[in-house]
Amino acid sequence: MEMSKSHQKLLKLSRKAQECKDRKTAQKLIRKADKIHSKLST
Repeated sequence: MEMSKSHQKLLKLSRKAQECKDRKTAQKLIRKADKIHSKLST
């Protein structure tokens, strides 16, 4: 995965999580963001 593309995904997911009205959905998005972040740091 390209660095810029994965960073864009992280920003998109965090924006969606902040705008979420439902807590469960926000937590799901945060888990996805954590997964992408862990792939970036390896």
